[in-house]
Amino acid sequence: GMLSSLALVYDREMGMMRVLLTAPLPRWFLLLAKLLAGTMLSLILVYVFLLLAWVFEARIPWAGWLTVAPAVLAAGLMLGSVGLLLAVHVRQMENFAGAMNFVIFPMFFVSSALFPLWKFLDAGVVWLYWLALCNPFTHAVELVRFAAYGQLNLLSLAVVAATGGLAFIAAIAGYDPASGLG
Repeated sequence: GMLSSLALVYDREMGMMRVLLTAPLPRWFLLLAKLLAGTMLSLILVYVFLLLAWVFEARIPWAGWLTVAPAVLAAGLMLGSVGLLLAVHVRQMENFAGAMNFVIFPMFFVSSALFPLWKFLDAGVVWLYWLALCNPFTHAVELVRFAAYGQLNLLSLAVVAATGGLAFIAAIAGYDPASGLG
């Protein structure tokens, strides 16, 4: 989801972004369309991954295939919004790839993507538990993890929605011609 914003940096570098932003549509709509396109692609990739996991006998309940879709959409929108926000401030594709690595890898490794949160506490690594709990990516993972089993994690949903909304609003403000960033 975050890497879908790489196209914005490429479009700006090649001059296509300037043409796109002169369209008679509001900038928020153009950015939202870009965000939704990247999120839909992410959703398709999630279901391809679920099929592969099923082939290798890592199964979730069949109802989870349906309940996971809204969670993946919310997580994709949040991560895509963070990517849009980064794309505002990064001017070259090479710099964007490096900046994304400094964002994606720490967010991934200090999250519950590899180990559930309760395992941090069982291992006695309380500081890492609290650091992971402050990480929005943890809440995206937890939202999807709970949804796969038909449960709703309200805290994770709130964090994902708030982070995504704030990042998207900041990205819209960054592409405002008066700010000189977009």
